[in-house]
Amino acid sequence: MDFAHLVSASPWGVYLLIIITPFIQEDTAVVGAATASISGANPVACYLLLVLGITGSDLFKYWIGRASHTFAWTRRMTQRPDVLAARERVLKRLGMTLVVARFVPGTRIPLFVASGLFHASFGRVAAYVIGTAFIYAGIIFAVFHALGAAMGEEARRTLPFVALGIVVLVMAIQFVHSALARRAALRLSAASREPMS
Repeated sequence: MDFAHLVSASPWGVYLLIIITPFIQEDTAVVGAATASISGANPVACYLLLVLGITGSDLFKYWIGRASHTFAWTRRMTQRPDVLAARERVLKRLGMTLVVARFVPGTRIPLFVASGLFHASFGRVAAYVIGTAFIYAGIIFAVFHALGAAMGEEARRTLPFVALGIVVLVMAIQFVHSALARRAALRLSAASREPMS
């Protein structure tokens, strides 16, 4: 994949993708924007457009959660004891919840939707979304530019695949951990239902 050619052939298309891609897959958008920024696109424009796209995507997820209260089944679900306990944890530690959502792949959709579902303050959510978007994008851009300076042309070819590989690895670890936790919970539940002899 030659990002330098793509950037030079269609710079406005690249900028448009940077804004839209966070609505599809945020980590891929971050990697793509950082790669474009070391491949000839304007780094400041890439950075600011990425932050705009991330912010729009995450606030959209929040509003999906808020809008879900229009459904009776959602309102009933939010009254279950386990959901009420989750609500308390999210609202009590909203800042930490949103920081985790930003930096741990695979947690953004559920945690931002939960923030809306639990009616977290929009102002606080927006402040954390914007602040962490600037920090996250800044860290990735700094790493890509530092490695780009050290690796030269090779950085454009290898960095996107290494970064996306790390994202896939983290998500796979989370999936396996979640599956093992569910299996353990099912075994524990089944054991507690067995009659005592």
